[in-house]
Amino acid sequence: MPMSRFRAGFASLACACVCVLAACNDAPTETPKGAAVGDKPLPPKTVDVTKEMVAAVSAGKVATAISVHFSLRASPVANTPLPVDVAIVPHQKFSVVRVYFESHDGLSITSGGQFEPANSGSVETPLRHQVMLLPSKEGLFMMTATVETVGEDGNVTRVFSIPVIVAAAPGAAPATEPPATPADTAANAPASAPARN
Repeated sequence: MPMSRFRAGFASLACACVCVLAACNDAPTETPKGAAVGDKPLPPKTVDVTKEMVAAVSAGKVATAISVHFSLRASPVANTPLPVDVAIVPHQKFSVVRVYFESHDGLSITSGGQFEPANSGSVETPLRHQVMLLPSKEGLFMMTATVETVGEDGNVTRVFSIPVIVAAAPGAAPATEPPATPADTAANAPASAPARN
């Protein structure tokens, strides 16, 4: 009788060990960090290029549908080419986006005066462009970006302003007054005192 009890207890213990080992084999495997759940790839991280840029000023309308951002690649100096990085960011879907850049006296566009993709692509995805400027003198100048969009609200034109402050070229002589002519000297000479008798 004691032997049969011993055998029964041993059998129960063996059964429990088998169950524990089976449970260990069924333990869930760890998912590696960064792995996709459900075999779906994780979306790629997008870099916000506008963080290092300045928002262009919208003329008359709030830039809720589309915005323009810019960054000067160098300090603006007279008679020195100036590359300007531009990012056009659509905040809604457009079938067509066109941008025309225009400068005024003292600031010339040598390349990149027009940007015309087939469509706006994804919403909030910046459309990259570069404009090459050539300032001819120092001062405050303005480049305008005329953005034409075609979308659900029809054809809409928006104008943005990009200010550019140009410094004088190194070694440039400061502006001086022209030398006085003999006529100017005679006209500005003090009147002589009358002769005494």
